[in-house]
Amino acid sequence: MNRKLLLLFALLVIWGGVAYAQDESYSLTIMHTNDVHGHHEPQRNGDGGAARQATVVQQIRAEVDNHLLLDAGDRFTGTLFHVQYRGQDSVQIMNAIGYDVIALGNHEFDDGSEVLANFVKGLNLPSLSANIDFSEDPQLAGLVDPTVILEVGGEQIGIIGLTAPETEILAKPSDDLVFHYNLAEITQNHVDQLTAQGVNKIILLTHIGYGADLDVARNVTGVDIVVGGHSHTLLSNRYADALDEYPIVLESPSGEPILVVQADSKTVYLGRLDVEFDSAGLVTDWDGDAILLSRYISPDPEISDLIAGLVEPIDELRAQPVGEAAVELTGASPRLCRVQECLLGNVITDAMLEETGVDIVIQNGGGIRANIAAGQVTLGDVLTVLPFGNLISTLEMTGADFVAALENGVNRVEVDENNNPVVDGASGRFPQVAGIRYVFDATQEAGSRIVSVDVMTADGYSPLDPEAVYTVATNDYMRAGGDGYSILVSNAMNAYDFGRPLDQVVADYIAANSPLSIETQGRITHQAAE
Repeated sequence: MNRKLLLLFALLVIWGGVAYAQDESYSLTIMHTNDVHGHHEPQRNGDGGAARQATVVQQIRAEVDNHLLLDAGDRFTGTLFHVQYRGQDSVQIMNAIGYDVIALGNHEFDDGSEVLANFVKGLNLPSLSANIDFSEDPQLAGLVDPTVILEVGGEQIGIIGLTAPETEILAKPSDDLVFHYNLAEITQNHVDQLTAQGVNKIILLTHIGYGADLDVARNVTGVDIVVGGHSHTLLSNRYADALDEYPIVLESPSGEPILVVQADSKTVYLGRLDVEFDSAGLVTDWDGDAILLSRYISPDPEISDLIAGLVEPIDELRAQPVGEAAVELTGASPRLCRVQECLLGNVITDAMLEETGVDIVIQNGGGIRANIAAGQVTLGDVLTVLPFGNLISTLEMTGADFVAALENGVNRVEVDENNNPVVDGASGRFPQVAGIRYVFDATQEAGSRIVSVDVMTADGYSPLDPEAVYTVATNDYMRAGGDGYSILVSNAMNAYDFGRPLDQVVADYIAANSPLSIETQGRITHQAAE
C-alpha cells in the first residue's frame, strides 16, 4: 500500500471514529418517589412500604448501569413516625436505600429550621431548593443548594430543585427565609449556568405540583426531565386511577421534548423512567411507568428490620394520653355517623373548623371507624377512629354546589316502615358537618332529599345562599371524589389538599378541650314528609 492509500485509510479511520462518537448514546434510569409523608410501612391493603421499595430499587440497579434515585419532597408529616422522629426516620431509611438527591417539600418546614437542619445534615445526599434564599437563616445557611451536578457512568447530570413558594403560608418556615415565586425564570437561570459548565443533561426535581410542573416545563429551554411532587399525582400507563400517561411529553420553547413524571404518594408506587440521550444531550427515546409496590413483592430484610426498630417507640407513643372525654364519644358502633348527627362527627368537624377557620366543614361518616369510651383518651384511640392518614383539604364553592354535595351524602340513606333511617348497611358517604345545619328527607327521590340548609353566622343561623361562595374544609379522600363526592373535584375553587393530618388535628382539639363534654346540637335532622 502506497503512502497516499495509507493516508486515506488513516483519515477514514479518524472520520469513522468521529462519526461513531457523535452517534454514541447514553442511557439513564431514574427511580423516583414523592410525598412519602412518613408512610414507611405497607398500606392497609398490604401494598407499599419502604422495604418493598428497597427490593425493587435493588432489582433495577442490578439491571442497568446508570441510575439515580430521587425524592421530590414531603417526607415529613403524616404518620406517627414523624411525630416520634421529626425526620430522622427518613434520614435512616433514605441513607439505607441509597437515595441520590431530594428536593425539599413544604412539609419539611413544618417544624422550624432546627428540625430541618438536622434532617439535611443527617442525609448522605444533597438537599435542593433553588427558589428559597437560605442565606439569612443561621440554622440552614449553607446546607441547601439550588443545584447539584452528579457524575453517573462518566456523564454529568445536572439537577435543579424547586419548592412550592406558598410554603411560606402552608408551613411554619423561619422569617429569615425568602421564597421566590418566579419559578420559570429561576429555573432558566440555573439551566443556563449548568449549560455554561458543560452540562447537557438536566433534571428538574420539584415539589410544586403537577400543574405548575407543566407550566414551568413549557416555559423553560434546556430541561430534559421534570420529576415532580406536591400534588400526589399518579401518572401511569397501566393503572385505571392514573390522571394521565407516564411520562407526559411536552415540547420546550426550542422544540425539544421534556418528560414529566410523578408517582402518587405514601410509598405505594416507585416511578421508573428509562431515558436515552444523544451525544448532544437531547432526549431521543424513553420508556417507563409507575411500579406498584405490591404485597406480593418480598420486603428487603435489612429495611424491614430498620423499620421494625423504628416502630417500637411508636407503640409507646400510641398509648400516650392526649386528653379526656367526659362522655362516650359515639360514632361507629352502631354506625350512627352514617345516618344521623353523632358525637364523634361533631368532634371531628369542630376540630377541622377550628383548624381552618372556614365557613363549613363536611366529613364522611364512613371515615369514622370506632367509638371513644368516656375517660382517658390516648393517641391510639384517635388513630383507631381515624386510621386512614387523611389530610385536611380546603376549597371554595357556591352554596348551590354545596347542597349538591349534601345530596350525594344522603342519597343512599334507606328508611324502615316507620320512615326512620336504617343503620344496618348504611353508606359511609353520609355527611357529618360543622358551621351549618341541614334537614333531609330520605323518603324522597335521590337528588331531591335536602329540605333546608342554614349557615352559622355571628347572629345565629341564616339560610344558605345558593349563589354565595363559601369556604369549605373536608378530608383529602372526599376532595378527590371519594364516596361519590365528584362535585368537590369538578366545582371546587382555590382548593388546597395538603393540610395537616386529620388525626393530629383531632388529637390537638381533644387535648385543648379536655375534659370533652358534648352533646348533639341539631346539626342534622331527618324529617320525613307527611
